[in-house]
Amino acid sequence: VWAFFCGPIMDLASAWRFQIPGGLPTLAATTLGVGVLVFSHIEGMDQSDAIYASVITGTTIGYGDTAPATNWGKIAVALYAIASVNVMAAFLEPAKAVLENFC
Repeated sequence: VWAFFCGPIMDLASAWRFQIPGGLPTLAATTLGVGVLVFSHIEGMDQSDAIYASVITGTTIGYGDTAPATNWGKIAVALYAIASVNVMAAFLEPAKAVLENFC
């Protein structure tokens, strides 16, 4: 079982970001847009609060000042968080490489 997880599954997880048309900036913008839709339409936030909540959720900062109030919102935000954390991690990877040079 572990050989399957550590082999093909890990290879797919590490290689998906190179197969996206438009690259990571397009994927990050699309993911942010999905988050804004989730927060604004399901939770009823205005656009600036929805952008703020999407960025805070995607980058895992999570100040705790915004949270979904409805059950559907909780489900949607949980799914959004799973996707957006992976996308933002891939998007911010070049920054990690630059910062590692200072350490």
